[in-house]
Amino acid sequence: MELEAFIRYKDHIARELSVLMKENDCIILPGFGGFIGNYTPARFHPVTHLFQPPSKQLVFNRSLTSDDGLLANRLSKTLALSFQEARSILTGFSAGLTNQLKAGETALFPGIGSFNMGFEQTIRFTADEFENHLPAAFGLYLIQAQPINRMPVPERRPEPDFHSREFVPAIPVRKRFFARKSVRVLSAAAFVACLVVVNGSLPAGKGISAADINPFSISVKPSTGHSFEARKVNPAGRKALAPVFEAINFSAEHARIFIVAGCYSTRSNADGMVNYLNDKGFDSSILDRTPAGLYRVVYGSYEDLSAASEELTTIRKGLNEEAWLLIR
Repeated sequence: MELEAFIRYKDHIARELSVLMKENDCIILPGFGGFIGNYTPARFHPVTHLFQPPSKQLVFNRSLTSDDGLLANRLSKTLALSFQEARSILTGFSAGLTNQLKAGETALFPGIGSFNMGFEQTIRFTADEFENHLPAAFGLYLIQAQPINRMPVPERRPEPDFHSREFVPAIPVRKRFFARKSVRVLSAAAFVACLVVVNGSLPAGKGISAADINPFSISVKPSTGHSFEARKVNPAGRKALAPVFEAINFSAEHARIFIVAGCYSTRSNADGMVNYLNDKGFDSSILDRTPAGLYRVVYGSYEDLSAASEELTTIRKGLNEEAWLLIR
């Protein structure tokens, strides 16, 4: 067969082979070899994450050279030729294809695959991976799955099953202080009158002053002869010097950073919260009592502010949205 005729028939024969392979399991190209279709189930590639549908995988057998008439019959119908003319074209095409492979060239059949000659003068066939000849898999294509990177969701701890705040009813106050206030005023007036009478009867300079009866006045008389004014201690200032918080059962005495879980009016509720948090893995305890008398419960103590902040963020997301940071 001449080169022009060979090129003209090659694409046509390859197209008819592809159509026949969808209807049959074996098609023979007379004088060249046979194409066999083997069923391959759907499969998944673990590296490329490709889902491949079921298909009919083509293999080539050089030993099948006897004409079965399927390709010649198909070619005679599409080219409007007689059966003998179609068979003659296929015989000449097989001879031209063999010569092309022996010359070291590669023959490409669209929809079927490619042929080339090996070192031992054997014909090697590579099937077309993108053509599926299985009719049942029509419309199915390769699908590449994208792995999903899921972020871990922190476990939300349940809230404790006890009342953290109790309603304390207000104590009614009876406003009957008029008589008592009158008695205090009259007593003070009588005391001042007695003081004036006593001072009038004593010699000059020997009288009693208000500083002599003030229990908070301290007279300082140094031996240097200099006169110093007496220091007076304000009762309000004395109260301010008293400790504001009362430490209760807290182990970290030198800690300065705490995460507060809540404040409770009764010791039983505070102990219940401490036991609950300790069961959850925290080093919880009662830190102190506030000026209002509430028991302050903390998750634990921290020496580093950054570590305490990270722990506070985790607690707010998973356990207690109302937790807060105490720095002392």
